[in-house]
Amino acid sequence: MLDFKRLTLLRELQLRGSIAATARVLGISASAVSQQLAKLEAEAGLPLLEQVGRNTRLTPAGRQLVSRVDEAVTVLEGATAELEARRSRVQGVIRFAAFSTFARTFLPETLRRMNRVHPDVVIEFTQLEPHEALDAVASRRADVAMVDEFTHIPRRADAGFVRTAITRDRMEIHLPHPVASVAELAELPWAFEPRGTDAYAWSHRFCRDLGFEPKVLFDSPDPRLHYELVAAGVAAAFLPRMVFHGLDTATGSVVRWEPEEGRQREAMFRDIYAVGRRGSHLRPATKSFLQILREVAS
Repeated sequence: MLDFKRLTLLRELQLRGSIAATARVLGISASAVSQQLAKLEAEAGLPLLEQVGRNTRLTPAGRQLVSRVDEAVTVLEGATAELEARRSRVQGVIRFAAFSTFARTFLPETLRRMNRVHPDVVIEFTQLEPHEALDAVASRRADVAMVDEFTHIPRRADAGFVRTAITRDRMEIHLPHPVASVAELAELPWAFEPRGTDAYAWSHRFCRDLGFEPKVLFDSPDPRLHYELVAAGVAAAFLPRMVFHGLDTATGSVVRWEPEEGRQREAMFRDIYAVGRRGSHLRPATKSFLQILREVAS
């Protein structure tokens, strides 16, 4: 009988791509990961890993085994959901991961309502960027993750994921002072999210569609900092409407600018989804949590 914990470790290695990365995520030593995987290979009687340069990857047998692990996890989580549905009270633990602007805007009220309606449900929260949150759901370190999706830049869609539409967040261009033309936009310094993120790719593509190459001088994953830079008169930025929640917008010099072309105006939004694992999403606690999230976000 194969050890299930070791199987999930193999699955984590496939997600992370290296023993070192797997060890960092799990908070154990790389040697401990290697030892457990060596024991799993002995149990299987087949090589499950192979070295490619400095990297470790799964053999065909290893990949097939991981696909079975995914099926087993889905069955177990579905069974857990069925048992929880038989209880007279909605209860359990939900591990929730969300990016900063969503959490700051909607999490406090969501927790307040959940506590009032289902006091036996415990919500554990971790702030993670969308790609990190998806990894956390895939590796069962989170149950529900909030992700944003920009036009023409789809998020990954794992077969074992179920996603629920929560809200649509308008994106707006904000400037430190008025401009009269696109050419003037090109002369402004810009604050973008880090290179490699979906937000960066979308913003950069949008600027190019307008006909200019943005001069990005400020790189930060925090949209609230982007707003502060605009308000201080030192940068332009693409800001989601969520970032204005709780802000005193009367201070600072902030000018909203919108493109004239209808196609580009329609593209200025991001869709917000809650992503969970198939099977786990059937838990009564999770269904209630998602319903309240939608109500609060609406």
